[in-house]
Amino acid sequence: MWSSRSRQVTLATAVLSLVSGCAVPMESEAEPLPPPSAYDVLTNRCDGGDGAACVEVGTQYRELGELPLAAAYFRRACDLANPFGCAALARAWDRGEGVERDPTAATSLYVSACLGGHASSCISAAAGVGAPDSIEFMRRGCTAEPALCRPRPEPSLTGVDPLDQANVVLVMAARRDDLRNCYRRSLAQRLTLRGRVALEIAISGDGRVRAAAIVENIREAPEVGACVLEVIGNTAFAPTISGELAVIPWRVQFEPER
Repeated sequence: MWSSRSRQVTLATAVLSLVSGCAVPMESEAEPLPPPSAYDVLTNRCDGGDGAACVEVGTQYRELGELPLAAAYFRRACDLANPFGCAALARAWDRGEGVERDPTAATSLYVSACLGGHASSCISAAAGVGAPDSIEFMRRGCTAEPALCRPRPEPSLTGVDPLDQANVVLVMAARRDDLRNCYRRSLAQRLTLRGRVALEIAISGDGRVRAAAIVENIREAPEVGACVLEVIGNTAFAPTISGELAVIPWRVQFEPER
């Protein structure tokens, strides 16, 4: 137990400390600092020159919608010679995500990321540099990841009545302008965008669309397929030949207008 004299000295010290503006915390008031979060650890590693950590922090900011901060961390990663950081920054410049859109700068970064071993950036670089250099970048990308360039199988038409197939093709041809608008909105952001959307459409006996599913989409712009699905959902088809539900494959190729 403290003596009366000890308690008086302690209280006097505390009062003087408060008056002088320099409070001396009592031993019982000390609290342990909370452990650093995973985010703090990654940020510190990025500040210390870890490019991969910078990419992780940038990706978190992008998922949170903080695009300028994401681009800043991707730039830091790219400056540290991390190809994934260069690829992410190229995407930001290509799409105008957190930075002013600059396709030329994006292509340059795709080239850097490709040379650093980022295979999908090689494909993007090929689209940006044009012939004849595009051949070498395509070769690099396809060699590193053959799946990026493997031909996709055509949707099977087995079991589909040819007349049902023809009716779908004719009806969708009449919706050409609506389908093209789905593509134009994304093309305005990526001037070299091209690709195919393929679907399977389940049509009831009376011609109503019961369901539709995307089996192939434009990898760089999945919103195109989503828009096409919406168009199909608002389209009336001819009754099926059998009068029963029919699942009919349909596809459309999108290319920039010349």
